[in-house]
Amino acid sequence: MFNQLLEFKNQRLLVKALTNKIHEMEYFQKTGNQFQYGNNEDFSVAGQQLLEFYFYDYMLLQGFPNQQSQLKKPSDIIQLRQRLINDKYLSEIAQLLNLNQILNVGNQRSLKSNPKILSECVKSIIAAQYYDKQNDLEALRDILHPIIVQLLNKGEKITTTQWKYNPKSSFLEYLNSYKGEFEMKPKLIIEWKKDDSTLNQNKSFYQITLELNNALKIQKSGINKRDTEQSVYLEALLHMKKCHHKQFHQQKKQIKNKEIQDNQIESDLSTSLDLTINNQEFSFYSFNEKNPDNQKISFDQQFSLVLEQLANQ
Repeated sequence: MFNQLLEFKNQRLLVKALTNKIHEMEYFQKTGNQFQYGNNEDFSVAGQQLLEFYFYDYMLLQGFPNQQSQLKKPSDIIQLRQRLINDKYLSEIAQLLNLNQILNVGNQRSLKSNPKILSECVKSIIAAQYYDKQNDLEALRDILHPIIVQLLNKGEKITTTQWKYNPKSSFLEYLNSYKGEFEMKPKLIIEWKKDDSTLNQNKSFYQITLELNNALKIQKSGINKRDTEQSVYLEALLHMKKCHHKQFHQQKKQIKNKEIQDNQIESDLSTSLDLTINNQEFSFYSFNEKNPDNQKISFDQQFSLVLEQLANQ
């Protein structure tokens, strides 16, 4: 199915694509001479870019994106591509081509079954084909589209929710939305390590660590870099949401307690005021209303009227 991928006019390009850097280093240590074909390190990077380009090219030729499908926007194609172009799926293609039988890894024979090494080999061969075909993009398209179809067949097992969800983006968006509350500066450390344990002798893996202001440290290991990194960010996101949820309930509880306290103070003041009012003695005074007509007579006349009233009593 992918046999065209191994058909080269310039066999030197194929040998270079099949040669890991470890093989080149061991060759130099043993002979003191440089390995004449070089290694596939640069080819691997170029092959990744070409594979991504032709993935999008294939999807455009199939009529995507469109509103009648799950791939409604260009970003949907990119997200799907990120899910499918990975070490796991590319290493499976490498095994179909029996690359593990012809891969040059020096004495590190266990690396011939390493998904990352096999994946890099496939990408290196793609880049080598580009040069072998004299930069002919049409010729390279005929070789790569069957690989894209194989990857898409793998993608049928992935649900829309899975390939659209990006924990890293979600974590950064969540962190940014609470910028005033969480003063955290995430620090990501990616290491490529070798497992020296008895069961996994000479197997390599990614160790990815995410530190949040030295207050939280999340560390995970895995063969697939992207999946391991996303797993780290997912755990960090869940931790942040849990902290925020806890903080929210604490604030809500504090507000409720303050309301209860304020209501109690108001009730105590009201009771105290009632008691004060009930214990007070009040004197009431009655005033006779003045007759408006009396205000018009003179003082002598008023005095005479008073005397008359006294005499009549």
